[in-house]
Order: sequence, then C-alpha cells, then structure tokens
Amino acid sequence: MAAPVGTPAVTVVIATAGVRTELLWALDALHDQRLAPGERMEVVVVHDDAAGIVLDAAADHPLMTSGPGRLVREPGRHGAARKRNVGWRAGSAPLVAFTDDDCRPRPDWVASLLAEHRRRPDALLQGGAAIDPDQLDVALHAPWTRVQSFVPPTPWAELCSLALPRDLLERLDGLDETYRRVGEDTDLAWRAREAGAPWIAVPDAVVDHAVEAPGLRGALATRSRFAETVRLVGRHPGLRRHLPLRTFWSPAHAWLGPALVGTAWAVGRRDPLPALLAAPYVAYHGVRYGRTPRGVARALLEIPGHVLVDGARSAAFAAASWRERRVLL
Repeated sequence: MAAPVGTPAVTVVIATAGVRTELLWALDALHDQRLAPGERMEVVVVHDDAAGIVLDAAADHPLMTSGPGRLVREPGRHGAARKRNVGWRAGSAPLVAFTDDDCRPRPDWVASLLAEHRRRPDALLQGGAAIDPDQLDVALHAPWTRVQSFVPPTPWAELCSLALPRDLLERLDGLDETYRRVGEDTDLAWRAREAGAPWIAVPDAVVDHAVEAPGLRGALATRSRFAETVRLVGRHPGLRRHLPLRTFWSPAHAWLGPALVGTAWAVGRRDPLPALLAAPYVAYHGVRYGRTPRGVARALLEIPGHVLVDGARSAAFAAASWRERRVLL
C-alpha cells in the first residue's frame, strides 16, 4: 500500500545509548541514502536517561537540523526493545526499518527495502550485514573481536538490518520488552512468521557493521549476554534445528567438554592419545588470524583465554537452562 501524499514511505528507527561515536556515522549514511524521486523517509533516534555526550553532536547533525530526523527521549533507563518500540510508534510510515547505532547502511539500503516492500507489502524483510570496511584491519588483527556479518535469510533476524510493515508491528504489539539483552529481534521475526507473514531476504539491503574489540576482560564481563537464548528457544522450538547438535549455542561450546576431558585424561594417564579430543576445539579457534604459521601460532597462544570465555559462557547457559527447565549449553 502506498503512503498517503506527504507521509514518509519508511520510518528508520535507531535505539541508542548515546555513547558510540559510530552513531554519527550511521546518521551520515542515512543522510546519503538514494531514494526515488518523491520518496521520503523519516529517522527516529531513541535514547533514554543514560544517554551520553555523543547525542549532543547527533542533535546538531544535518539529518536532525534540516532533514527528516529527530531525537526522542524515553525517560528512565531501558533496554533496546523498549526504545525500538518507542521509535516505531513515534513514526508514521507504512514500512518500519530498524538498524543499530554502530551500523552504516549502504546508500541503497532504504531503496532496496522499499522496492521489496512494494512487491510484498505484507512481508518481513531481512537485509544483510558486512564488516565495516574501515574497520577490517581491526576485525582481522585485534584480539577478542566481535563482528556481525551475514547474508539473509538467517534464523536470528538481526535487527541491525530488518524491516516490517507497520500494520504487522501493530498486530504483534511490537517487540517483547521482557528480552533485556538479546533475543527481541528473533522473537519478533518468529512471531511474525507464526502470524502468517512471509519472511523475505533482501540481500541488496546491506549495512556495514562496526567491529567490537572488548578484550579478554570485556568478553568475560559479557559471559551471560546470550544466555537469554535459552528462553527464546523455549518459545520458538524451531530455532533448535539451526543450533549445533540442536543443543549448543556455539560449536566451541560443543567441543569444549571433550577438549577438557581429553586433556585431563592425557595428563592424568600420561598418554597423549586422549588429547586428540581437543583437536576440534583447537582447530575452531586456531585459524582466527589465518592459516599462516605466524597467525596460527598467535591463535594458539590465545586458546587458554578462549577456554575461560567459553567455559564462563557455557556456565551461564547451564544456569539459564536450569531456570528455564530446558537444555541449551
């Protein structure tokens, strides 16, 4: 359905804590979107009382001062789901597109989503993500990085590159705000599918995603970040077929147990053969910096740290599994 004259064709929503300077990059990228003649978009950036100094610069951005953007403050301190709900409800366009404050949508991101929306106005539209090319060296060489790179469709429906019709969001009552850290995007997409909405991949709608480099301490500090996936899988059991052995969140979690048992057995029995059980785990982490001798050597030196992080995360998943009365490790 076409938007009435004067109504934006798409509302772009960004939830932010106001601390990432990448937010300004995101606004630059949205300012440079290539839209068809006569098409308009609106941009809604939602923050809460925890917002940082970056928002002062964002408020002076041309997208805000003379363009289609606006900042919306939600009083209190809230998770991303609440801010995203505030954002899409503050807009008026028939299509709502979500991205993150550490993403730079490529110039045709909005246009690609709108083109597919015109073909399938009832569909959930999933775009893709790539490592930000300006941070590729960080992704390749910094230790303990976290990257987002995927080609749609993926079962997780990452909200850094996703769009839904407004009437579908209204029928679903938006995102479930009880997901505080992760999972609200996947839950929304699976509820949309269960409500009969088509799930369409839009591979030309790509955002360049910034690289996180939290270091070993930061990785350990976020050990329970993804444990809410246990509840998510309970609500949408179909997700299990996308998980290693339908039981593990990551291949590293699946191989960690055998690696520890094999290593302990080899040490205790003074027999190197059981240590071969650690081979899949070591191979998984051992090519982090490529397959050159130097890269492999560097990756092997970081294996003890990976054991700590994967062990801590597995423990968090085990605790969540106990609470939820279902197994996901």
